[in-house]
Amino acid sequence: MPLGKAVEYGSLSARCHVIRSQLITPQILEQLARSRGIGELAGTLSTTQYGSFITEVSTEGVQRGLSDAFAYQRKKILRGLQERHREIFKLFFITKYRLLDEKISKKKTINPEETFHQIDKNYSRLLKKSMLQISSSERHQLKKIVGSYFDLLNLYTLVKFRLLHRLSVEETLTYMLPFAENFKLGELAKLCQIESLQQLSSTIKPIVSEGFGSYETFRKALYRYHRKYLLSVWSGYPFSIAIPFSLLRLIEIEISDIMAITEGVSFGLDKREIMTMTVGG
Repeated sequence: MPLGKAVEYGSLSARCHVIRSQLITPQILEQLARSRGIGELAGTLSTTQYGSFITEVSTEGVQRGLSDAFAYQRKKILRGLQERHREIFKLFFITKYRLLDEKISKKKTINPEETFHQIDKNYSRLLKKSMLQISSSERHQLKKIVGSYFDLLNLYTLVKFRLLHRLSVEETLTYMLPFAENFKLGELAKLCQIESLQQLSSTIKPIVSEGFGSYETFRKALYRYHRKYLLSVWSGYPFSIAIPFSLLRLIEIEISDIMAITEGVSFGLDKREIMTMTVGG
């Protein structure tokens, strides 16, 4: 192992392992979902790494605290990176949210779906370009993580446009993003021939590793597929930029789940309903 790599990543890698050990467990997620109100939910969160960021016991206060916690972790990790690595982190963990705001602002355009797709295509091109600034070995790991993320997005798109809206195969394929790990355009074209969620389940099960029978279980299966790639980098070469990237993505998913639970608790939903809104674990 080059000494430079150990010096560059040693402290960052150790810090990432500590932060990962603080991620909340599925049991705590279920405890949050059983909360009888926002006060109880905030009380449970006070025992986690998110507690110090929640200064107001309300739905908005909890969600603002979660956003602040993510911004804090993101800033801390970015500070430990070399400039050549920061671009892809900024694109994936900062620009991605600005694109969401841009989409919201263009929601009332004549053809919003086409506008959104063009925004996403431009974004995926920037991600590909940013990877050229990274060494080939690290790029290989990141491509698997980012590729599995775009697999997830493209399979969502397939279900939305082909199965729910019943668009043609050709129309559906125009909304696919040119970045993938296992479900490249040729494979997606074949999958567009399917007629039901159950048929899709049986077709992609060998790759996703599990089946699904509803939209909720479909979402969970895809996120577990993506999570498999996120976790794979932790058991390999320890001095890699993929470690902090994976960590930030795990935190991002965790916070998204807690926000969904917070919404569910605020609306008085029961635990079973709330847990269908989550994807982690």
